[in-house]
Amino acid sequence: MDIEIVEKVLKGDMDAFSQIIDKYEKMVYNLAYRIFNNTSDAEDMTQEIFIKIYKNIYKCEGKQSIKTWVYTIAYNTCIDEVRKRKGKNNISLDMEIEGEENSFSLNIPSNEHTPESALLEKEGLLEIEQAINSLNEVNKTLIFLRDIKGLSYNEISEIMQINIGTVKSRLNRARNLLKNMIKF
Repeated sequence: MDIEIVEKVLKGDMDAFSQIIDKYEKMVYNLAYRIFNNTSDAEDMTQEIFIKIYKNIYKCEGKQSIKTWVYTIAYNTCIDEVRKRKGKNNISLDMEIEGEENSFSLNIPSNEHTPESALLEKEGLLEIEQAINSLNEVNKTLIFLRDIKGLSYNEISEIMQINIGTVKSRLNRARNLLKNMIKF
């Protein structure tokens, strides 16, 4: 089905491109928001990403799913922008993006619902967020794609353009770094 939509876009059907936007806009926005931690930047990057997708749709050959292809363009575009900005690359995990079907909300279960337990829960979330933000760009992205978005090792490999073994070893290293930073 997706490849048929791509073929229609290649023939100039803008309604078909609108279908691609409708299907993947939330996913692209969510990725950009997690990387830039800023609504305005995420919106700007989402627009830039879909412009790139439109200009490069002829490169979508069907070797990978269109979802992976879109994610790859989104990831690479965001990382290029991060590199241009040199170091402004925080990821926020403290809120859910409203209206997103693929959004992530981190909830730590509590046995008691007291103000003290709520404060401890919030402090725990803050500690996790700070630990993730202190990771380098690659480790943050790996944690986000695998543990938050639930992508397969193969999809991550295609998006980040590294082999599966490297994905697994870097992800393991990133998780170990997080474990050492977070005190439970």
